[in-house]
Amino acid sequence: MLASLCYKALQLSGVTALARRFSSGGVVLCYHNVVADAAAGPPDNLGLHIPLPRFERQMRWLANNYEVVSLTDLVVRVSQGRSLRGVAAVTFDDGYGGVFDHAWPLLQELNIPATVFVVAEAPGRDERFWWDDPEVLRTYSPARREHWLTALRGDSATIVASLTRARRPSPGKAPSARMPAPWETIAAAAASGLALGVHSATHRSLPALDERDLHREVVESRDVIRRHTGVMAEFFAYPYGLWNDGVRQAVRSAGYRAAFTLEGGDSMADTWALPRLNVPAGIDEAAFEAWMAGLNLRRRLAS
Repeated sequence: MLASLCYKALQLSGVTALARRFSSGGVVLCYHNVVADAAAGPPDNLGLHIPLPRFERQMRWLANNYEVVSLTDLVVRVSQGRSLRGVAAVTFDDGYGGVFDHAWPLLQELNIPATVFVVAEAPGRDERFWWDDPEVLRTYSPARREHWLTALRGDSATIVASLTRARRPSPGKAPSARMPAPWETIAAAAASGLALGVHSATHRSLPALDERDLHREVVESRDVIRRHTGVMAEFFAYPYGLWNDGVRQAVRSAGYRAAFTLEGGDSMADTWALPRLNVPAGIDEAAFEAWMAGLNLRRRLAS
């Protein structure tokens, strides 16, 4: 509540607009999913499923206040050392059905380019992403997340199996918007202009993997996406935003033009560790505008 009031005060005082005007860096937004009905499905404790009306307000504001470019355009500017002042790009991680059903039609209407980073082995499977599992959401804590991503390597089957003993009765299948989109939907969107990137094969924590598994996540995943869509993806997004020097080198050696992390800093100096602003589903307009201007009180307080 206090942070919300602070963001509102910054907005009303004109500080947010002033900070945005003088900010020299570009902003790459990272969303996960867009849903028509936020109440359809388990509570969104992790802030991944943004309601369509809120997403639309953000996109209309973005179109009116930024030059929204494709990732290709942004990476070219970074590589050439050109100014990114007032520049933004829109990305989505994972490949949820809601992105194709709700976000992409709106973005087409607003003429906003976007890239979806697809988890290559998720489409076609009749199961939700592990972090949407009701038992995961019920037992989630920062300490558990750390354990899941290190000791269990972010592996879906292992994490879900570890919770089997405590599992409550299943609430049933998730709505299609909260499931991975099928390949035919992804391919159709790509044909209509939506750019595709690679978000690994299985969304495991890459720094925890050996060389063989890393090859599957970085290289074979791109081949899977190409076979199903005809798109040879040029950009990679690290699952959970996690990477190290070995992972970075594997992605670079695989021939990707650039790779993206999550809130890893404000510098666009490293083309294979470009930061993105992770947008939580519950963020209000004043906070969103402040974060776009670099006024992220949560980050400041944590530093």
